[in-house]
Amino acid sequence: MNKSFRVTVPASTSNLGPGFDTLSAALGLYLSVDVEVSDEPVIEWVSGWSLPPEDNIADLALRSASKTLGLSRLGVRLRMNSPIPLKRGLGSSGAAIIAGIKIAETVAGHPIPEQQILDLAYPLEGHPDNISASLLGGWVLSRVDTTGMRAERIDARLACRFVLAIPEVTVSTKDARQILPDSYTRSDTVYNLQRCALFVHALWAGQKDLLREASQDRLHQPFRSRLVPGIDELLQFRNCEDRLAEHLLSVTISGSGSAVIAIADGLYEEIGCWMTGTLRECGTEARSLILDLDQSGARITW
Repeated sequence: MNKSFRVTVPASTSNLGPGFDTLSAALGLYLSVDVEVSDEPVIEWVSGWSLPPEDNIADLALRSASKTLGLSRLGVRLRMNSPIPLKRGLGSSGAAIIAGIKIAETVAGHPIPEQQILDLAYPLEGHPDNISASLLGGWVLSRVDTTGMRAERIDARLACRFVLAIPEVTVSTKDARQILPDSYTRSDTVYNLQRCALFVHALWAGQKDLLREASQDRLHQPFRSRLVPGIDELLQFRNCEDRLAEHLLSVTISGSGSAVIAIADGLYEEIGCWMTGTLRECGTEARSLILDLDQSGARITW
């Protein structure tokens, strides 16, 4: 096989309002790992991983997948580059997990079925939506049963871009889950089911006018918005000019936060300024980023 290759994996956003652990989308922001295959059986991270080795989820995924594939003497030198912010709800760990598995798959020299990749990734991530979007690309529906997880791409006609407000403050997935209640009322559960179904329909039909209503949520955003000052103001479109609101299809917390993501069809830079300005007025410094939907998912180049 060729002695070197690159694996590229997109970031992701999840939940998108009502689709808790269900809806996700791949974003045009990419983790990449340059891989050099070595004859010496050592996995060496040359650059790009700033966290302690025990926190290197890409390395853990690589070793786990290598064991499954029978790569007992794997030797690789790895250089990672990831502009995906950590602990912002943008799927940094999910992308790293998929990268590790794809490296093992490529060195093994034969493709792994998508379902097997998800089976390897899910126990490492603990929730299905980010890994499925990073692997498959596009808009994705995920589900979990007693045997593991499954994922399906949504055939979407919606034309849009994503505007992100990325606060300097971080939010851990653990903290964002602990703040949620242990149970919900029937009315709140039904409310979310209705809007999650409407969201999928809006994507499929390309009906932009439905997204504002379809992105409403009662299961996680009312609680998680308390973790970062200014998020609640964004979710309520506080002080958003009418001309901006016309192009704002939805505003939701990205994953578990702290990032907030808007789906829009115009005035992207101005929407980003409104988002970061609103957060700043509440004491939260943030930067904005404009991204497209990634349609390719994880990929290998030689």
